[in-house]
Formats: sequence, C-alpha cells, structure tokens
Amino acid sequence: MKIVMATPVVYDRTSPFNHLLQDLIGAFLEDGNSIVRLVACEDKEDTAFKYGYIGNDIEYHLYKRKSSRHANIFSRYLRDTLTNIREAIGILRIKGGNVLFEDVSYSSFWPILAAKSKGLHVVAMLQDVWPDNAVQSGLIKEKSILYKYFEAWQLYVYRKSDRIICISDDMKSFIVDKGVDEKKIEVIYNWGYSDSTVNISWDKNEFVKKYGLVPDVFYVVYAGNIGKMQNVEMIVETARKLKDNKKIHFLIIGDGVNREAIEQRIRTYQLMNVTMLPMQPSELATHIYSAAGVNIIPLVPGGIKTAMPSKTGIVLSCGRPVIFCFGKNTSFEHKFRHRNIPIRITGYDVNKLANLICELSMQPSSDYNNGFMEFFRPSVNIRKYKEMVRF
Repeated sequence: MKIVMATPVVYDRTSPFNHLLQDLIGAFLEDGNSIVRLVACEDKEDTAFKYGYIGNDIEYHLYKRKSSRHANIFSRYLRDTLTNIREAIGILRIKGGNVLFEDVSYSSFWPILAAKSKGLHVVAMLQDVWPDNAVQSGLIKEKSILYKYFEAWQLYVYRKSDRIICISDDMKSFIVDKGVDEKKIEVIYNWGYSDSTVNISWDKNEFVKKYGLVPDVFYVVYAGNIGKMQNVEMIVETARKLKDNKKIHFLIIGDGVNREAIEQRIRTYQLMNVTMLPMQPSELATHIYSAAGVNIIPLVPGGIKTAMPSKTGIVLSCGRPVIFCFGKNTSFEHKFRHRNIPIRITGYDVNKLANLICELSMQPSSDYNNGFMEFFRPSVNIRKYKEMVRF
C-alpha cells in the first residue's frame, strides 16, 4: 500500500511533534507500506526532516515556505493555503496512491479534495481544532464571517475524511458536537519517547549542567511554545505571587509570538524569581522535564477542547510532578482522576496554583511512576495508528 503523508506546517527541528512523526514513518514502513512524504520546509538543504529514512520505499516532495511562528493570522493562513494547494497538485500527480495521511492544518480541504478525486482513502490527524483555537486565542470572533468561512471548510475536511484521529477525548467530543460522525473518530494520545518512565539523575542531567542549576532550588518549569493558546501569562502571575519565596524559581523555556510580551511582563513586575531561556534542542527535552520540581502545562480557558500540547506524553514519562491548568470537569480530568494517577489538574485561579506549587515544594523530592503508560505508551498508540491506515 502507498501512503501519502502530508505535513504542510513548516518543519521545525525543535518541535515536540518530530518524534511522533518519526515513529509513525518507521511503523508504516515496517508494515510493508511505501510512503510519499509531502514536506514544507524553510531550507531544502537541511534534510533533518527525513529522520534518517532513505530508500526505495520512501520518496520526498519538498515545498519551501517561511516559518509562521511570528506571523499574524492572515500571513499564516496565506502560507498554509499556498502550501496546501501545492500539495494538492502533488497528490494529483502521484501514481498508485492508496491513503492520504493528512496532518490537518488551516486549509487541508485542498489536499483532501485532490485525494478524494483520485479515489484515495483519507485519514485526518487533528493536533488542534481550527478555527476554534483562533477564537480561544482571541484572534477572531466566533460569530464573525471570517470564522464561519474557516469553519465551513474545516467541516468539509471532517465530512470527507474516512477516519479521524483526535489527540484527546475532549477534542473528540467537541467535533462530535459539530455534527461529525463519532464512529469514524479514534482518540489516540500523543506519546513519549519510551514505554517506561525516564530516569535521569541530577548529576547526569545535561540541561542542569548547561545552565548551572542547583539541587536545593525547587524549579517550576514551563517549556514549549510561548503562543496565545498556552496561557504562559498565568505562570508569570503565579511567579509574582511567589516572588518572596527564595526556594522556588520559575524557568520559562521556549519561543513564540507571545515571548516578547511575556518578557515585558516579567520586567514590569521586576521578577527575579523567573528566568527565560531560549528554545532548547529536542534531545534535551527529557532532561529539562526531569530537572523540574514540577512541570506546568497550561492552556487558555476552553483550550482542552481544541488542543493538547504535544509534549504531554514526554513530560509525563519523566516521572516528575505535573500540574495541568486545563480547567475542571473535563474528560481529561475524569480519565486520570478515576485511575488515581498522581498528577494535578487545576482551573485558572492563580492563588490556588501558587498554593499547590508551595505544597509540592515542601514535599520530599522523589521520582515516581505516574501511571502515564495506559494512554501514552508508544508501542500501543503507534499500533493504533497502523490500524487506522489499513483499508
């Protein structure tokens, strides 16, 4: 079987999504398939997006585009649309394809339209739900003409896809409420690097060595994209509440459209208990999360319905305390609460978050198996993906 894998979002070496795609390509090839990858990249000479897969069973069609990390919504949409149109043309030229595996983006209706016109099955993978995440980010209004335009095309994507993969139960419920057929949706959470909990001791931690961290400080860590969906502002406000606690220090690591605004907020509050660091190489991810006294994973209110941070499985695999600021009464909360998994899920009350961090900072430091494996085990979830592309 020939699988066409379309990833119109520009390739980024630091993205936590890379290990997922690498695992999937390997699994599809091991299953006896051939692959045609349609890849958007800034530099065609940089072949890191191949993840080492070179051979007769895989071919690459490259589309050069600029990164959209700091672009406004209209520039991002225009770049995405142009890339998707080029991918659609590429799909029309491919001979003998069987399945389109589409990483759904702003304008995925173009490649899906092309795939259906050629009789390909379509498996759509939703890492977030557009344009609703733009509404939650404050970029567009839900009742605007712009929203209705984007929404109509995304509903086309859901309707024409043979199978849809959502990365959380909350996301699945959200699109089912839009009228999407529940029977063709499978929930498969993004996974970490291994089936077992990662164990990186302090003295062997490369991130600790790189930045001279000290073991007697309780580090509150946020690492990832600093955008409008991530609600990093809540972490800064919490740091402000705890600025007189010398034992607790906040590390905000990453880049994105909101980084400058976050830096300005830190300067305005004169927060000496916050250090901002640049985006780190992906190979340091487990070292970063293992160095944390607690990792914080926040989203804007309602964000759990349209997104699930790709790093979640990696963070959980590191065996350190985790606080999810996702809001209460979500499917995500119920899934973990009923299994007694020792993670914390909070709403958006800064005082409560500050108190919880203080509570954790006074507990003995120890790693633990946080029970992530049932939902974030690579071997299980990769097998589910392999089943989704079989027709």
